[in-house]
Amino acid sequence: MQSIHIGSEILKVVKRRGITSSEFARRISKSREGVYSIYRRKSIDTDLLKNISMALEYDFFIHYTPVFKEISALKEENTNLKAMMSLLRKENTKP
Repeated sequence: MQSIHIGSEILKVVKRRGITSSEFARRISKSREGVYSIYRRKSIDTDLLKNISMALEYDFFIHYTPVFKEISALKEENTNLKAMMSLLRKENTKP
C-alpha cells in the first residue's frame, strides 16, 4: 500500500473547505500551533483523526483503505468531469 502524508491530506481538505487554521483549531480544541503540527504529521492517532474527520465532515480513514481510496479518487474524477461538461455546455450555447 502506498504511504500517505495524513497532515497534507488534512491541510488539503481544510483549504478546500475555506476554513482558516484558527477556525480549524477551534473546532478540534487545539491551538493554532497544534494545527500546524498536525499538518506536518505523516501519521496520526486514530482518536484525533476521528475528531478531525467529524470537524471537517470528511472521512480521512478512506486514505488507509485501498478500495475506499480508489472510490474516493473516482468520485473526485467524476466531479471534475461534471464541471468540465458544464463548461462545455456553456461554450456550445454561446451565439
